[in-house]
Amino acid sequence: MLQRLIFFTLLAACLVLAAGVSERYSWDLDLSARRINSLSPSADRALDALAGRLELTALIPDYPVQRAQMEHLLAPYLAHPSGPRLGFVDPVREPDRARQLGATRHGELQLRSGTRKEVIAVPNVQAIDMALNRLALEGERWIVSLKGHGEDALDDTPAGLGRLVAQVEGLGYRFIAIDPRHVDRLPDNTAILLIAGPQRDYGGHTRALIEGYLEAGGPVLWLLGDAMPSLVRDGLGVGVLPGTVVDAAAARHGLDSPDNAIVNEYPAELLPHPPQGHSVLQGSRGLVFEQGDDWQLVARLQSSPLSWNETAGISGELKRNPELGEQAGPLTVGLALQRMQAGRQQRAVVLGNHHSISNDQIGQAGNMALAVGLLRWLGSDALLGGAPVARDLDIDWPPELAGMLGAGFMGLLPFAYLALGLWSRARRRRA
Repeated sequence: MLQRLIFFTLLAACLVLAAGVSERYSWDLDLSARRINSLSPSADRALDALAGRLELTALIPDYPVQRAQMEHLLAPYLAHPSGPRLGFVDPVREPDRARQLGATRHGELQLRSGTRKEVIAVPNVQAIDMALNRLALEGERWIVSLKGHGEDALDDTPAGLGRLVAQVEGLGYRFIAIDPRHVDRLPDNTAILLIAGPQRDYGGHTRALIEGYLEAGGPVLWLLGDAMPSLVRDGLGVGVLPGTVVDAAAARHGLDSPDNAIVNEYPAELLPHPPQGHSVLQGSRGLVFEQGDDWQLVARLQSSPLSWNETAGISGELKRNPELGEQAGPLTVGLALQRMQAGRQQRAVVLGNHHSISNDQIGQAGNMALAVGLLRWLGSDALLGGAPVARDLDIDWPPELAGMLGAGFMGLLPFAYLALGLWSRARRRRA
């Protein structure tokens, strides 16, 4: 009797202790193939980089179902070791509190870290990950685009850069356009200098401004236009081949004009997470890296082996003419360079065209992912990347398998249950 009493006492103590431990410590295992219940690498890095604890506030009335859905959505974020905290505010019962928080609608989610704040009107995994990226970036980082010499504008015209601007600003950067003829220097918080297709060469003042920025170690994304500024050759050691790159592989991707250079391979040093498929660089010029004293070549973007630099017009039947300096592909249409400058690693990217990131071209194939990836590499910012991919529970299987499963669940399985029942009944009668 005493042994039984001791046994049940110890068993009860173990159950109480196990319950206490389970409340304090948890262990989650995500067995889904797409990791739909886990943090994305981008969100995980962003939470690690936050200066202060993440405070999440959901503006949801006291509806148990909606609040449970929000808790389920935020569960992977709340499980992060940094200890994010979630709170609910009922905008119906606490209107003053909601106004104090600046709430604009029911269901929105507010993220705070220190003095920084992000508001998500319709919370989902993609929007939360992007907001965390913006919170994690230190300071207000500007991508400065030059204007006044025929560069692409930061607007929504077909030749503008509005779509790229909207994508990258959603990741925490801000684009501004500056006429270098009216300033003495670029802003101190310039993260990347963007020179998007100048149509005229730069004068002495603008040239000195760019040279000063490069001497200070600032990264630059230079997209060649009709003009070939001497600073590209003198400052970066990059020359161009005569003519325009034409690529016979463009027809394989449904492109009528042959002056579309097709990029299929992406160096891992430049793009650790490359676009899916190819990218299209229309009207690109072939590039030549003239080995300099300080700049070192990191990677190249090249057209297909079916390309060459056409020196004549892009019309009629085209054929490579070696006597005119037309070289067989693959040709270099993008160069990634780096050097040690001003005590830090400086990076530069030169593309042979500027049309690939314009509004009417950025949506082709992997152009957007390529442009964002180049900016990510230039800024040495592991948090900047393509927009997080929405994770869902879609199931992709062939029609044959779907038919077999349907027949099994609706036909074979009920028949098996019926046969098992009849067999069990017959067996009991015989017994």
